[in-house]
Amino acid sequence: MKFSIHQNSQNIYYYTVIFLAASLPLSIYTTSLAEIILLGNWLLEGKFYQKWEIIKKRKSVIFLISWYFLHIIGLIYTEAFNFGYALHDLKIKLPLLILPLIFATSPAFKEKQFRLILIIFALATLSSSMISFLIFAGIIPYEFYDFRDISVFISHIRLALMANLSIFILIYYFFQKYEHIKYRLMWNILSVAGILWLIFFLILLKSLTGLFILITLMLILAWYYSSRIQEVAPRFIIRTLIITIPLILSSYLAKSIDKFYFTEEVNLSQLDVESAQGNRYFHDTTRRARENGNYVWINICEEELKTEWNKVSTYPYDSLDNKQQKIKYTLIRYLSSLGERKDASGVHALSKEDIKAIENGKANHIFTEKYSLYPRIYEIIWEIDSYSRGGDPSGHSVTQRIAYLKAAHEIIRNNFLIGVGTGDVQYSFNEQYDISDSRLAKQYRRRAHNQFVTILLSFGIIGFVISLFAFFAPIWIEHKWRDYLFTVFFIIGMISMLNEDTLETQTGASFFIFFYAFLMYARGKQELE
Repeated sequence: MKFSIHQNSQNIYYYTVIFLAASLPLSIYTTSLAEIILLGNWLLEGKFYQKWEIIKKRKSVIFLISWYFLHIIGLIYTEAFNFGYALHDLKIKLPLLILPLIFATSPAFKEKQFRLILIIFALATLSSSMISFLIFAGIIPYEFYDFRDISVFISHIRLALMANLSIFILIYYFFQKYEHIKYRLMWNILSVAGILWLIFFLILLKSLTGLFILITLMLILAWYYSSRIQEVAPRFIIRTLIITIPLILSSYLAKSIDKFYFTEEVNLSQLDVESAQGNRYFHDTTRRARENGNYVWINICEEELKTEWNKVSTYPYDSLDNKQQKIKYTLIRYLSSLGERKDASGVHALSKEDIKAIENGKANHIFTEKYSLYPRIYEIIWEIDSYSRGGDPSGHSVTQRIAYLKAAHEIIRNNFLIGVGTGDVQYSFNEQYDISDSRLAKQYRRRAHNQFVTILLSFGIIGFVISLFAFFAPIWIEHKWRDYLFTVFFIIGMISMLNEDTLETQTGASFFIFFYAFLMYARGKQELE
């Protein structure tokens, strides 16, 4: 009977881990359900004395879960009225406590089981990406106004991270030699197809963070594995190409910046006074904002714009577009991007596709290019240019982050030693935004969007050092720095934390700690690559 209970517990553990791996890119709710089942199964299994003995021997587990206990300590100096926020934060991050304990104290998986779990995760990520593409292509009816919205199950940023990890999982198993795997050729073909699809999807998603991670990892791995090539000439050629790629990308970025700042020649002292219909133009030659090299704030006749726009669109001229921006400004910028005057003739030049794009909040016709990265690069350059000239960062992902980091800097400066505590993070940001009279609209007043900065302002320099030990010490204790899969995952996680509060959301925390603990503890002995 004891054997039966133990065997049932192991089966539940194995299949629930599969369920959790498949849920990560597809559902927040089933991810939570899988974690609850894992915890319940672990508790019902008992054997707490043996588990405690394992934890005492594996010091890496203590380091890893210390980050969660840091949040509990942070409750001590959390303001009483922010305890609700603090408890919600602890609930979101509970996987950071339970998953390391479960994986570290449970029997390691056999290699076949371990591989299946990773492949199922990759397949689930592929499924999520394909559904997003079908939405993007209009095959699945789902209204979206921005490329970020096509990721309907989880955040597009988290999906980009999972796509990256899936790419490198497929690459890893493509090169593994398993004699017992049938249909090896078919597996190789499907692996290559999956890798190419996910790279295409990252471009489609216009995830610059995801593409940066992909390129960075490709270059690091290519450099590392090229050292195994004995012949000097091939190794030299490969490493020369590796060095060349960043130079090419830098050149492309420089060209994009030059293209953005190119300006069509206009004699600002001899602008037309009236439109073709005899109505007076408005010109503001002090404002040098441009769209595709065309000045935005010249040749504007609002009287004609309003009349003609209201004839061709159900969105009134004085209303908001689908991105909650004033539609008249979206229209003015869009017409400028086409090189049209902002009057009746300009509106008449718009196609039905142009009108729909304006209604959806696209302020430049290049944003209608679905399969190009340049619109996203243009958007970032425009945001930074506008912000540098005093523009409002609200609703713009890059310049919002600059505003977040400025607020975070002040919070850290005033709470450098021990931080603000577990529950006072958002409250401290709100307070700082009010003190600095931030231009950010209320709905955009968020946290740092940088996990390391969030840790520093939450727990101060003392907690920051403890956190670094919690993340890095287990790697050395468990000798994982040469493990391909763990290293790839860890680089993905660390880079994501530079641009996102990865551990501050349920999906982000579950993704990070699942793969950290799974790749750290759940694999049986095997020869590292």
